[in-house]
Amino acid sequence: MFCPHCGKEITEGQLFCRHCGGRITETVPNAGGREKTPWEDRETHGFLGGIFKTVKESLFAPSAFFRKMPVTGGLADPLLYALIVGMVSTMVSYVWQILFQGTMQSYIPAEMRAAPGYDMFQGLGIAVLAVVVPIFIILWLFIWSGIVHLCLMMVKGAKAGFEATFRAVAYSNSAYLFMVIPICGSLITAVWSMVLIIIGLKEAHETSGGKAAFAELFPLALCCGLIAAVVALGILAASLGTMSRISH
Repeated sequence: MFCPHCGKEITEGQLFCRHCGGRITETVPNAGGREKTPWEDRETHGFLGGIFKTVKESLFAPSAFFRKMPVTGGLADPLLYALIVGMVSTMVSYVWQILFQGTMQSYIPAEMRAAPGYDMFQGLGIAVLAVVVPIFIILWLFIWSGIVHLCLMMVKGAKAGFEATFRAVAYSNSAYLFMVIPICGSLITAVWSMVLIIIGLKEAHETSGGKAAFAELFPLALCCGLIAAVVALGILAASLGTMSRISH
């Protein structure tokens, strides 16, 4: 079981957490009603079957999927699933961009097409993406899972450990398959991935939807606020500089 205050693993029956000293009064997610995801049960469903069934369940029946998802069992399988889905989605999206760019060639000025580096990524793009995207996905999974888990702990919603949060975030990568839709795919991906993470946190930690939403949306709101503040300061500085030059 896990401490409801700090999220670290503790021994069954403890009255106080040996890590943070908090009193163990809340229940932790019940592992008895959980089962392997189709992807983690590849011996039964096969490699492709495990992927397709996991994608289907996590995208279109997320509450039931995350309610059954085990909150322990290691990080390797969820991480590999997120890598596969992320790579496939990115590559297909990249191909769409190349095709779209090809149809727009006639509308792009000749001077721009002749500029150095204009078509640099058409020849090297796939190779670059194949190296960069997996690294980005891995870093994003661990960093974002850590931030979200910390926010969930702030509102005492982390009834399971970090692994439960990581699994919820990793399997929410199913939403990235919407990137294969031209033009609007990125917007759908951004919105639905946030929805899936909120549902995943709620079911994995057996906490309230409000706490799960706070954990996912608070860091985003904070980042947007900081960006807006920087932009406002930049505009203010530019305005003061202009007024200073005019006065002189």
